Amino acid sequence: MNIINLTPHCINVFDGDGNEISKFESMGIARADSSETVVDHLNGIPVVEMSYGDPIGLPDPTEGTAYIVSMLTIQAAISAGRTTSDLYTTAGLVRNDKGQIIGCRKLSRV
Repeated sequence: MNIINLTPHCINVFDGDGNEISKFESMGIARADSSETVVDHLNGIPVVEMSYGDPIGLPDPTEGTAYIVSMLTIQAAISAGRTTSDLYTTAGLVRNDKGQIIGCRKLSRV
């Protein structure tokens, strides 16, 4: 299976012992179209209401290819009526000693 990472960062996959078993460099960015409307201010900081539309930068399904994307992109694909059997997101996040996400242990489908 050809796995293409369409997130803006590298995806590192670790096994249960903490060993890196796969690495997927970013090969583009798929995202959901978005718009915002200012609805309030909180201590002088604008508060916006976000709305999301169709996926942008998401290729059509291709036989033998899986795409790693954000959950928001998967939700946009569902709303647009696109099949999602080829779309995956990260699961089982792995964090370093500072609590920063450094990878995952699994991929997930919706």
